[in-house]
Amino acid sequence: MRLSSPPGEVHTDPLPRDARRRFLRLRGLRLDRPPRWTAARLVSLALSAVVHAATAAILACGVLIVVDWHGNVLGWLFGGALVAIAILTRPRTVRPPDGVEEVTREQAPTLFEVADRIAGAVGAAPPAAIYLHDRLFRCAHLRTGVWARVRRRPVLLVGLPLLLTLTPRERAGMLGAELARDVSGDPGRGLLVPAALATTGEWRHALMGMRVDRYRDFGDPLLDGHSAVPGGRMASQAIGKVTGWVLVWPLLLAELALRRLVSAQSQHAVYYADQVAARAVSSRAVVEYVDALTTAESRLTPVMAAARRGETAEEIRRAVLSRDPDPGLVAARREASLAGQAAWQAEPPTALRAVLLESAGVDDGAVGLGSGESDRIDAELSRHLGRAVRELSRIT
Repeated sequence: MRLSSPPGEVHTDPLPRDARRRFLRLRGLRLDRPPRWTAARLVSLALSAVVHAATAAILACGVLIVVDWHGNVLGWLFGGALVAIAILTRPRTVRPPDGVEEVTREQAPTLFEVADRIAGAVGAAPPAAIYLHDRLFRCAHLRTGVWARVRRRPVLLVGLPLLLTLTPRERAGMLGAELARDVSGDPGRGLLVPAALATTGEWRHALMGMRVDRYRDFGDPLLDGHSAVPGGRMASQAIGKVTGWVLVWPLLLAELALRRLVSAQSQHAVYYADQVAARAVSSRAVVEYVDALTTAESRLTPVMAAARRGETAEEIRRAVLSRDPDPGLVAARREASLAGQAAWQAEPPTALRAVLLESAGVDDGAVGLGSGESDRIDAELSRHLGRAVRELSRIT
């Protein structure tokens, strides 16, 4: 198996204990798809159901109080507060982030053709829609909608700053790695568990004033020109004052238990998805894509500088394709990225993903993305890439 660089060594001491043990246990193994039903998954679903049942009970209590105490102002206030709590912490379906723009098959036929081909190679559902985002340095294959998995629409979310900085081989790795998530068996991609994690996060922030890292498949935009206070955060603080601290500890323990269970399953699923993608598009493509995520800052800095100089998307792409890889920089960024990892996070560190795939020795696939197809994708998305470059030039 030909790799972009020899299998690297990383010092896992800064990692949380569970993540480190999981990585060391899986290193060098060819992974099988995680079982569909395990004790951990059943407990995760049960805890999620309890969280949603608590929300439903709060809503029912609020409605009953308002109905029974319809002539009492205090009843209206207390019942209304409970209804507001239930609405704020209601289960939410997966939706693309704000600011996306959908491209159709007629507008980007080559991008859809490549995505369909790689989706077939990894066994995933081809995307029914592709959304582009000007400030997101991520790519994600999402299942949007309310109903059962067979009814939820598969969509592909592509961050244009990321797409702008990738070579054709890295683009193939991006599509392979993200589309393979659809067949990874990750409980965090279901309907019940992510909604429960979002609900418990809202409770934690409302009752304890702790910052919430919202559970999202696509992460948060890496590029932000300004900061603002979301209205939902202010509402959470008000609701926390109403509900009091009595409910804090049971809810906190439920969230910690759920996050730990989901983290163990989701990280294993991501490692497995990387190997599935490698069998389709090659290990080198997936490793280089994962390393692109690890070295995001190093890749974005020259692109943003070029955008401020007034260079076009075509000129930036030529510079990207002519650059020479720096193995030393990649190794340093891998090491640096392991510091400050949160315990029980759903995503494994990208550095561990790269090292684990390098050590697995999986068979390489031949489904890829040629330079001609990559150029056609750039031509199809030229208007969108130009807009993204203008957005990058405004970031201070």
